[in-house]
Amino acid sequence: MMNKIPNTAQTIEVEWHQLEFRYQSLRIHTASAIRHLMLSIHAYGLLVPITVIASNVQDCPWVVIDGYLRILALKALGHDLITAAIWQIDAAEALMAVYKYNKSRTWQVFEEANLLQELVTTHQYSQAKLAQLLGKSESWVCHRLQLITQLPCFVKDAVYQGILSSWTASRILIPFARANSQHAEQFVHYLSSKHHTSREIQSFYEQYLRSNKKIRSDLAANPSIFFKIQELDKLESCPYTQLPPEDIWDRKCGQILDCLNVLDAITPTVFYPQQTEQEQQSLQDKFRRACARMDNLQHTLEKITYVQTPHSLHGEAIAATR
Repeated sequence: MMNKIPNTAQTIEVEWHQLEFRYQSLRIHTASAIRHLMLSIHAYGLLVPITVIASNVQDCPWVVIDGYLRILALKALGHDLITAAIWQIDAAEALMAVYKYNKSRTWQVFEEANLLQELVTTHQYSQAKLAQLLGKSESWVCHRLQLITQLPCFVKDAVYQGILSSWTASRILIPFARANSQHAEQFVHYLSSKHHTSREIQSFYEQYLRSNKKIRSDLAANPSIFFKIQELDKLESCPYTQLPPEDIWDRKCGQILDCLNVLDAITPTVFYPQQTEQEQQSLQDKFRRACARMDNLQHTLEKITYVQTPHSLHGEAIAATR
């Protein structure tokens, strides 16, 4: 087993059809990462060659070991050639060398798991041998391999699409899927079109765990309700004393609209046929009081008009009642 990356590797220019992309699925290539690298290559060129080894396939003489993100970026930029460094070692040694010594892009936990699974299944390494060669504990190797077996396909796809971070997938979505795979899949589908931080996703899952069966189902079906309520709570905690009254008015009206959207969404679950009349009356009373306050405010607005005074240089407004 080599103890360092070869520093005397031969470099060549190769075309795409000469490359075999055998290990492309080992690493995660998000659209944002590709765009970022495209900008860098456009500005500075390709600074580091990709790494290849000899292939036994006649039409594709080179197997790509490292540099798949660079390949995707260069293809997107319309390049036909790429510089490659040739390593004269076997695939397993090359994969482990890239992992151990090439730290230009940090390996995520699922990428590590993919690498270990490849070395175990294709190259017949034992977990103990991998731990020794990679300088890790056997429990570390075992845990990474378990991630692959425990990872539902919809979570794996979300990670590779950049919808979920590896941390969120391993710490939240895997236990979420164990608890209820259908609800977890509904939540991932929601996240495909709505961005939330890992902390926000963790808050959602914690609320899910604290809730009863019916509320869990509602949360999974409409995650946006939870996040809207969270946003309203944040707005409520904002200090308004230093804001102009117009800004306060604008913010509060926005909050009212958000509240009405939430109420509209949850009404079918709040009021249902088996509910007692007393429960319904209690819930409706508070809503009616809110409506009455809105009616009073509407009446106040209708009484107030603003008239431009003809003698004011700045068109100052004065209030007049009808």
